[in-house]
Amino acid sequence: MSKTCSNCGNIMEDDANICSRCGTQYVALQSVQPEQAVNNAGVYQQPQYQPYQQPYGQGYQQPYAAPAEAPMSVGSWVGTILLTTCLGIISIILLLVWAFSNDVNIAKKNYCRAMLIVYLIGIGLAIIFSIVFAAVIASAWDEISSSFSNFSQYF
Repeated sequence: MSKTCSNCGNIMEDDANICSRCGTQYVALQSVQPEQAVNNAGVYQQPQYQPYQQPYGQGYQQPYAAPAEAPMSVGSWVGTILLTTCLGIISIILLLVWAFSNDVNIAKKNYCRAMLIVYLIGIGLAIIFSIVFAAVIASAWDEISSSFSNFSQYF
């Protein structure tokens, strides 16, 4: 019969008393026999299990942070921001590479994706404002040209 760690679910060796994955001491759950589950009045009672408590001295251990999940330093943030904003077309290429690469820090990847979205919104707004500005200029040009044609009839 194999044992299962109550903390992480790791399958343990039959003779092991400590989980090889998380270091939790094995605690066997006591099964309740059907005759024990019925009280004196003949009513079935749900077995009550004690919640798992970690043994004293084994405080919470931080899981190992992979390089892609490790926090970025201030210097790497400054470098990322400068490289993605000050180099023109090279910045856009860097944003694309870092946003869709698998071996980039997750914070840098999310930043680059957000910057691409901001750039796309900016391009869309620039196109809309350009169209509106061209329409206003064309309307003003028609107004000016009609004014000049009316003015020229007096001379």
